[in-house]
This record gives sequence, structure tokens and C-alpha cells, in this order.
Amino acid sequence: MEESIEEAIAAFKAGRFVIVADGEDRKNECDLVFAADQATTEAMAFAIRQGSGIVYAVSNKEALQHFGLYPATTVNTDRFSIGAYVSTTFVPGSSTGLSAADRAATARALCNYSNTPDVFSKPGHMFPVAAHADGVLGRPGHTEAAYDLCRLSGRMSVACLTELTTEDGSMLRLQGAVDFGKKHAIPVISVEQIIRHRGQFPQFPNAPNPDSIPSIRGLDLPAFDGSGLRIAIVGARWNSVVTRSLVTGAKEALESCNVRDISTEYVAGSYELPAAAQILLESRKFDGIICVGCLIKGQSMHFEYVSEAVTQGIMRLNLDYKVPVVYGILSVLTEEQARQRSGISSAHNSGKEWGITCVESCLLKKRYLKVSRL
Repeated sequence: MEESIEEAIAAFKAGRFVIVADGEDRKNECDLVFAADQATTEAMAFAIRQGSGIVYAVSNKEALQHFGLYPATTVNTDRFSIGAYVSTTFVPGSSTGLSAADRAATARALCNYSNTPDVFSKPGHMFPVAAHADGVLGRPGHTEAAYDLCRLSGRMSVACLTELTTEDGSMLRLQGAVDFGKKHAIPVISVEQIIRHRGQFPQFPNAPNPDSIPSIRGLDLPAFDGSGLRIAIVGARWNSVVTRSLVTGAKEALESCNVRDISTEYVAGSYELPAAAQILLESRKFDGIICVGCLIKGQSMHFEYVSEAVTQGIMRLNLDYKVPVVYGILSVLTEEQARQRSGISSAHNSGKEWGITCVESCLLKKRYLKVSRL
């Protein structure tokens, strides 16, 4: 097995699955682990199909208590003293709470400190567990391994995990997990590897701030329920490789917020975006608009002129029409910066932040402006 712990941390940081095995002298089980802050319906469905059917949400007890959750029992007689909390479902936008989409929404909601206890049902269909504050150094379990993967990768300290099973329902053991990992390109590591790594590198990278959007790291994507919202994305064809990646990121973020009515239009360049957005606003069909473009500084003043014009144009639309028009123009100095910030050469895609920002702005308007669209 012994895949690189660095490879596993990089995979987890990129939002991919990691398999964690404990020792034969403990549970002798292998858990599928993934980050909760960007949990998708597809990832949750995969975990449900391949695992026991129970998906846990790993966090710390302070965060769980912040959401009004509490220990599932006052007398813990579990053999491994798992920190089980009362099961829960994020209520806004959920149906039964049991679907992959509903469970993914609950996972993301547990990453957003702006959520209040009243939006979480008790009981529900996600199973929170509190990790030991010292991670695997305090308790060598799957829960703490998932918690430490979050902290080692600089992600929000909330993870999802489920025990992998075989087709007959028995627990998947190490060799089976290795074969499963090879089949699905998922790194397999052990709790012991994380313990050794923690011993060598005691400091954690800075995690995203759960109270801000976007965070200073640009990867904090809180969960909002945008059911029923109608959103348009207007993209520029100039620097199309970059802008299409940004548009894809924005769409993924909108879909993660249950936005299903998404329209996409394209114009020649960023300079044309405000005029195109105005046409869509005049149609009165949309609750919000995201303008997506990419400006890369050249040798002339053209970059500054276009950037200033587009900034002023989009701001004017926000003020005149009182409909959220998100400024999604990537203004960079080099092509490499554009690739990094659009998800082409890194895991960071600014389009996702713009999608979440649009949903949040639309919901803010719905709460406080009891007026008709436009």
C-alpha cells in the first residue's frame, strides 16, 4: 500500500477521495474520505453506493455545538468511543434529507458558520462525529484521520466519510481497498502514515475562514439554497480557454446550491459584457447575472481602459436595476496567473466563488427587498 502521504494530501486538497485504513489490531476497516466544503451530489452518491450507506460528517465539537447539535448519548459505551452526535439534515431545500443531493447539502451546510441551529433537523440523515482536538495524535481513528486530512490540506475542518464494503455487505479489508483504489484512482493511506507525518510536521496550513466568502485563500464556499433562482451567465469568448473554465466553475457552484435554471450566453470580449448583461436584465427573466471574462495585461494601456470601463459598467447595472450582477472578470498580469485562478493548472477556480456570490446576493435581496424584479 504505502502510497505517499503527500499524494493523498494533494488529492484531498483538490477535492478528490482518499481511502484511509486503520490497523488489523483495531477495526481493520477502510474508510472513504472526502472534503465536506465542496461535497457534490455525485461524490455523495458514490460514497453511498460503495460504502455502508451511512455517511458521517466529521468536525470538532465546538462547530457541531454551534449548529445546535449535541452528543447522541450521555453514556458512551462504544468500543472505540466514537464521538457520535445526533443525526441531522439541513432543512432548506431538502426533500426527505436522504437523497445524495440532500446529504451533500447538509455536509456543505456544516461548513458555513452563518447557518443557525434552527435550519438543522434533529434527527436527520447525516451523522456528525466530533474528532479529538489533537487529531490522530489524540485518537488513532478514521474520524481523526479525516479531520487531520482537512487540516493538513488547508481545507475547512469538516470531512465526510463512510466505511467501504464489499458486494456481500461485509467490510472491505486492506487488499480489497488497494484494488478498489487502483480501479478508481483513489490513493490509499493508513492512519499510521498520518501519525508519522503529524510527528514530522506539527504545523497546519491556514484553513479557510468559515465566516467569510470568499476567504483569503479563495476556496471557502459556504452552502446556500438557491432553489427556484434563475441565473444567467454571460461569458467572453476572448481568452476562451480561461473563460470557459471559469463558466464551468460558476455553473458547478450554482448547481451545488440547487440552482437548476441556468442560462449561458457569450459575447466577443469583456468590454461587451455590461451591454449584454443589460439586455438580459431588460428581459426581466433573471434573479441574478454573472459576467465572466479574462483580461491579461499586455504592453499597452488597453488593459487599464477595458478594465475600468467594464468595472464601472457592471457597477452601474447593479445600482440601476437593483438585480445582482456579479463582477467575474479575471484581471491578471500573466497567462500563468490566469491558468491558476481558473482551475486549469490548479484546484482553484474563481468561477465557483462568483457562482456562490451570486446566489448569496440574490437571497439577500429576497429577504430584504419585498419588491418585484426590476
